[in-house]
Amino acid sequence: MGLIERLAQSMSLRLRIFMFFLLALTTCLAMVGFAGWLFLGGLDAQSMAMVGRAGAVSAFAIAAIIIAIWYQFDTHVARPIERMGRYAHSAAHAGGLSDTAMPDARYLGYLAPAVADLSQALDAARNKREQAVGEAVARAERQKARLESVLHDLRDGILICNRDHQVLLYNPRAVQILDEVGQIGLRRSVFDVLSPGPVRHSVARLVKRFRENRHLTHDEGLSLPFAALCADGRTTIEATMTLTLVPGSDEPEGYILSFSDETETLAASAEAERQLIAVAEKIREEAASMHLIGELLGRSEDLPEPAREMTGAIMREVRTLTQSADLLDGLAQDQLARTWPMAPVLATTLFDLVGERVRFDTAVTHQAESGVTILCDSAAIAALLARLAEWISELGGSEIVVTAIPGDPLGFVDLSWRGETLMIRDVNTWLASALDHDLGPVTAADVLARHASDVWPEELDGGRARLRMPLTMRDASRMRVLPVKMPERRAYYDFDLFDHDLPENLADIRLDQLTAVVFDTETTGLEPGRGDKMVSIAGVRVVNGRLLEGEVFNEFINPGRPIPPASTVIHGISNEMVADAGPPGEVSHRFHGFARDAVLVAHNAPFDMRFLSMAAEPAGFSFTNPVLDTVLLAAHLHGAEDSLTLDRLAEVYGISLPDEVRHTAHGDALATAGVFLRLIGPLAAAGVATLGEAIAASEAQAALRRKQAKY
Repeated sequence: MGLIERLAQSMSLRLRIFMFFLLALTTCLAMVGFAGWLFLGGLDAQSMAMVGRAGAVSAFAIAAIIIAIWYQFDTHVARPIERMGRYAHSAAHAGGLSDTAMPDARYLGYLAPAVADLSQALDAARNKREQAVGEAVARAERQKARLESVLHDLRDGILICNRDHQVLLYNPRAVQILDEVGQIGLRRSVFDVLSPGPVRHSVARLVKRFRENRHLTHDEGLSLPFAALCADGRTTIEATMTLTLVPGSDEPEGYILSFSDETETLAASAEAERQLIAVAEKIREEAASMHLIGELLGRSEDLPEPAREMTGAIMREVRTLTQSADLLDGLAQDQLARTWPMAPVLATTLFDLVGERVRFDTAVTHQAESGVTILCDSAAIAALLARLAEWISELGGSEIVVTAIPGDPLGFVDLSWRGETLMIRDVNTWLASALDHDLGPVTAADVLARHASDVWPEELDGGRARLRMPLTMRDASRMRVLPVKMPERRAYYDFDLFDHDLPENLADIRLDQLTAVVFDTETTGLEPGRGDKMVSIAGVRVVNGRLLEGEVFNEFINPGRPIPPASTVIHGISNEMVADAGPPGEVSHRFHGFARDAVLVAHNAPFDMRFLSMAAEPAGFSFTNPVLDTVLLAAHLHGAEDSLTLDRLAEVYGISLPDEVRHTAHGDALATAGVFLRLIGPLAAAGVATLGEAIAASEAQAALRRKQAKY
């Protein structure tokens, strides 16, 4: 059977039909011959001759009829079908054919008109697609030009890099800053222009923050300021790194660097610090000389009493000058520390990065209370601690431990080890040496000066010693924490808004061009006329057919009455959760501002709007926004007989939400927004493309429901 099927499939349609008729002819002739053979057995010669002639005539007639039928079938069916197939194939792959290319297929019934309609529809779809592609390309070019214009006008340099540190985008200002540093180009390594150390260090810090979900409550989110040395070893930039995320991905895809050239500023600050320190030192020298003269005069026994009193006054002034010199010295160091970019870093994160930077076989463990943060240039401090650990190891120290001792505001970072205590002169000599190639021609002493800090050795009990370094610290538990963990808000842009001249008549705006706020409420019950109130309201914005999940309104409401346990079972909101929330009028007024100039969209909108209106009226404002109801819009497409619950529509349109937000105001607002966006296309195909048409369709469905309710 398999062989027969393969043979049949290898034949053309006409050959297969011919073989079918040939089989029919052969069968008929065989049956005529068999019938004649049966009759010929009992007949005489004359009868046999007559039967033979009748059989031959019958066989000839049957063959003629079958051949004639085959010829007509081949001419009017098989050949047109083959030509129709070739025409359809050409129409599909040749970019459309003219109507004259359509073969004559009058005997094929509806097949020929159907193929013609399909060809025309395909040609129209192809033209529409080409037009859409052309418009999309033109729009993309306009957006590209606008983006280039925006990037061109930025005063900061911009580099966008992937996780492999390859440059994907740069703006003209970046070229100006880095022009004399190295070769910058697409798909080239960013390390052609920047030293790797601070960049890798900052990426590691941000990735660790992201994986631990601390970016959700961190003041700076996924951003981090830092200073970096350029590849020329002279230019210093002050940069902010921001990780870039792909929605739904567990790993960042790269990072953005925005930066400015701070070489002259930092150099001027360092020079000013050196001059201030030199002035302070000069004051100390002069004060020391005056102090010596005063002491000599004071020892003279022949000195008159007025002169002795004057000498005492001079000594007091000398002490004041010495204190002023110390103050001037401190101000100089504070000035440099304020100029250099600093950012808080968790002590545990910093110490982890120290361990990664230590070379050779030096093992470093760390101890730090959770939540302790250090305000510093973390790349420089990590390099300083790593090089100190290596130096101590080379001198024979072992069991090296780095510890954070919190203070307010100054704490200590201790580097302790088992071994001999270092001499202060050895420490000072080491601090004067170059620290790290990636940090440029700076010494460990320079890094300490940036932080207005110092380091000194101390002897401990049990054969251990340490180096102590004071640094500004904070307890993370006292830092500002966002009250609610919101999804990471992405940057949204829509250059198409430049191209939209919205009609003066709001009703003429297309649904896919609307600015809408899709919202939902949770309440104490279902009967506002009997005192039920809102306990929560949430809304999300939809602009130009895009859901902006980061633009969210989500607040609890104190209803001023107990929440029934049966309602709490449904939405999970208890009396304790709303105890500190604002009253309905206050929260509704904030939502009124959030929804200003937008169309309101809700599922079963009359229910939610009734509660909103009841909260707004006593507060002296009202909601005059146009309102769309996804129940009525879905009924226009699916019919009123279908289930139009939010859960059912979400299932139909493939909208899924995390379990933790289902059946909350925020979760239902997201689900309603998803349903609304998926209704726009089918509604447009059904002749409901504008806001006015959507309102008219909704009113028709509402009127139909009112009539049905009478029966």
